[in-house]
Amino acid sequence: MVNKIIIVIFLVSLSLVSYSQSNEYDYVEEKPFLTKKEFAFSAVLHTSGWGLSFRKGENLTVNKKRLYEIEFLSMKHPKEYKSVTYIGERPKSFIYGKMNALLVAHGGYRFEKILFSKTERNTFEIRFHATGGVSLGLTKPVYYIYKISNEISLIDKFNPDSAYAPEQIAGKAEFTKGFDEIKLYPGLYLKTGTMFEYNPLNDGITAIEVGMLLDVYGKKIPIMAYAKNKQVWFNFYATLTIGRKS
Repeated sequence: MVNKIIIVIFLVSLSLVSYSQSNEYDYVEEKPFLTKKEFAFSAVLHTSGWGLSFRKGENLTVNKKRLYEIEFLSMKHPKEYKSVTYIGERPKSFIYGKMNALLVAHGGYRFEKILFSKTERNTFEIRFHATGGVSLGLTKPVYYIYKISNEISLIDKFNPDSAYAPEQIAGKAEFTKGFDEIKLYPGLYLKTGTMFEYNPLNDGITAIEVGMLLDVYGKKIPIMAYAKNKQVWFNFYATLTIGRKS
């Protein structure tokens, strides 16, 4: 009886070894190699304008990243409405009551956590991020061309107390007018969102990101003459991002 049991154990062991050898070359999925650094450029569209962004950073762990971000965004007041003037050779558009154009510069720290990572067969990744830092608002006065008579035109920035009538506006002056009058408005910004990355290459980044953005300044920024100007700006945003990992 004992001999029979030994023979059975031997045959079972032999079959397991044979099975293991026959599956030696079976496919076993492996995770991609861990990258250490990355950089990316983004085109930004938000509910008050558009912009461009650049970030660069490194991995802290397998699923956590630390990055630094620089961003430039245009900001429009929600009460900006285009008007058209027919004074001159062709119609020109302008925004009546706009005193200043606003450009916002962001510089901040970005923390990312990978919620769903790439594998060898899967090219999709989901990340969550929280970003915060310094926000700097830059305003430039908007200058208009005022038609005084058939022969006389003047260039002046918009002033709600001026004697010019809206019907005298012949359009905006050249964009460079007012660069010597730029004013700075320091503040802080916070941003959070989710990135959906799809790229067949482990060292490539092609992603769409959606989220929320909050800018807070020390005082209200004067954009429009006949509307309530804001000190706190809240926006939803979406970005298209491309970049590389190494």
